[in-house]
Amino acid sequence: MLIPMKVDYGVRMLVFLARRPDGAYASTSEISSARHIPEPYLLHICSELQKAGVIESRRGPQGGHRLARPADAITVRDVVNSLDYSLAPLSCVDHAEECQLSDGCTQRDMWGEVESLLLRHLDSIKIADLAGSETVTQRVPVSADLPAIC
Repeated sequence: MLIPMKVDYGVRMLVFLARRPDGAYASTSEISSARHIPEPYLLHICSELQKAGVIESRRGPQGGHRLARPADAITVRDVVNSLDYSLAPLSCVDHAEECQLSDGCTQRDMWGEVESLLLRHLDSIKIADLAGSETVTQRVPVSADLPAIC
């Protein structure tokens, strides 16, 4: 199962904001650069997170974005819900009408349970936990003489 990039970027952004001192605002360009998120896409994510009440945004030279509530009150599931994503492994879990077999399909129920388990787990993961366990590493530039190592 793949988690949508929009959700991954949203979590990256919130962890960055949670690590800011005293709820300081961060500009979109600062977040984009620090978290390797394309800025136009980040603006769209910010808009959705703001509408959901997860972040606050302010315009102007001292503006930017910050968490709207404490990081320990925001879960990864909040990000999924804010960005309107289903984590159902198959589309028929959310849209039974798309499957000709849905009336008697036992697999649909099984995949629905998988989604429920995943969402319950994501509900237990707080942005504060991720921010607290994050270690910031610097990328070392690769020399043209040396092979790149992942």
